[in-house]
Amino acid sequence: MNSRLIIFLMALASTIISFAQSEIKVKTLHFTSQQGILFEQDVYLPPGDGPFPVILIRTPYGKYQYKGDGNFFAQHGYVTVIQDVRGKFGSKGHFIPFLHETDDGLATLDWIAEQNWCDGEIGIYGISYSGFCGLTLSNKQHKALKAVVNFSGWVRPSVMAAPGGAQHLMLNLTWLLHEETQTSRNILEYDLDSLLNYLPLSNVFRSIGIKSDAWENPDLLGTINEKFNYSKVDIPILHLTGAYDFVKEATIEAYTQSKINNPKHHKLIFGPWFHNQSHTSLTEVGHIDFGESSLYGDEKVLNLALQWMDQHLKNETPRDELPHARVFLMFENKWHDFENWPPEGMETTEYFIDSKNGANSISGDGQLIEKKRFQSLSDAFVYNPLDPVPTMGGANFHFFPGQLGIKDQTEVEQRNDVLVYESSEFSNEKYVIGNPKFVFYASSSAPDTDFTAKLVLVQPDGTALNIVDGILRTRFRKGLNQNDLLEKKEVYPFEIELGTTAFMIPKGHKIRLEVSSSNFPKYNRNTNTKEDSFYSAESQIAHQKIYHSRQYPSRLILPMMEAK
Repeated sequence: MNSRLIIFLMALASTIISFAQSEIKVKTLHFTSQQGILFEQDVYLPPGDGPFPVILIRTPYGKYQYKGDGNFFAQHGYVTVIQDVRGKFGSKGHFIPFLHETDDGLATLDWIAEQNWCDGEIGIYGISYSGFCGLTLSNKQHKALKAVVNFSGWVRPSVMAAPGGAQHLMLNLTWLLHEETQTSRNILEYDLDSLLNYLPLSNVFRSIGIKSDAWENPDLLGTINEKFNYSKVDIPILHLTGAYDFVKEATIEAYTQSKINNPKHHKLIFGPWFHNQSHTSLTEVGHIDFGESSLYGDEKVLNLALQWMDQHLKNETPRDELPHARVFLMFENKWHDFENWPPEGMETTEYFIDSKNGANSISGDGQLIEKKRFQSLSDAFVYNPLDPVPTMGGANFHFFPGQLGIKDQTEVEQRNDVLVYESSEFSNEKYVIGNPKFVFYASSSAPDTDFTAKLVLVQPDGTALNIVDGILRTRFRKGLNQNDLLEKKEVYPFEIELGTTAFMIPKGHKIRLEVSSSNFPKYNRNTNTKEDSFYSAESQIAHQKIYHSRQYPSRLILPMMEAK
């Protein structure tokens, strides 16, 4: 094909697209809910007389940012309603994150269903907060709501914001600073390091002259959707998230709980990505490039959503029938399709922690072994809240690009307050798919403290790559609604959920388990006092012991199978 013909065809295609877009009408409409809140939304109307099925997007980030989505869905025969949520941009009222989205979302569905351009079939498309706006309505059985596309959304904010009872500080503080206002604040105007280190945390916003309803009332937001009735979810939902997405546990929870009663209605796509990476052309996740096979991009994501809506709002046969779970295996760098999640064939494999020298240790120079030892041993370290273990990568908030994804952990592992347990080299390739956890026995000199754990993949050259990590605030070990302090030096059983992952352990690699008491500023520091660390300005050192023996079989638990 000669170059002139190519240029002509490109120009013709551009003209056709421009013509189609010119046929789309965009109107800014308003309605007032029964609670007296005025909502503003941009409505993208397809060519033709209608009525049409409708796709709803509710956002706190400004509806103007979704023009491309509005045009895309309208080009494919959907009215697209993009609404500013209560108290943001064009909508009136007072914005308190999560609090009003159920009531306001239902009011919006009622309003849309009454419009002459709506055929009574509504789907909700949501990324991140907008995903929450869809999921929180999924069990309300609204007659017009027929499907949801949830890309890294959540049902329970506490799963994302308070993992293990600790504050996800990098997320909570920074997001509220940026978003808890009518439009947005420029966070570059603030000294984030000083704010993240501020004590007591409860006063950090007032220290810069800001009143934050969400920050100063954590119990209010902590109860949202805690009793969400998944048994009433009766609409199909497509879920997408990534292995280094700070929202992933909440997205996975929404998927697994929703599909209990209707497994065929729910599909999962689990990539290697950090938050929102699936919408970009990036293939690097921190220090590791997972290659072209990991790439989705905005066009593919939109087409996935379109196919889901076509199937469930227009009753069309899907072009690519998705499996129940499509999962990217990191370090094998391939996609696998599974009919169940977790996949069938995964076996629970236990690696017991042990001291290499067969004696009590204060260095943390230990090993992971598959058989219990019967010595009565322990490893000790000192946790100083004023010198916490620094965050080094992980599933972190994307406002901190230098802390996203996979980083070499060897420098962190040299610290005296980090215990390191290492396996022998793997002779065969293994898959780890699901939720690793650390079950252990420990004591502390403090009435309240934290324990952290991190699963690490060690390459033959010694590079230590973080896979998943978790934290437990001991006062909340029985739940966020309970507050149980520790007795000094008494040995307690604990469990740390490390988070969902999917990766291959290549032949010749090792795994490590890092154990400590801080991962800062990802999680707020425990001040080791009787007072809740959110409110405490004082701190003290804690002397920690991790036990491993026949009586105290501390162990790393991995869902594992032979690689295929």
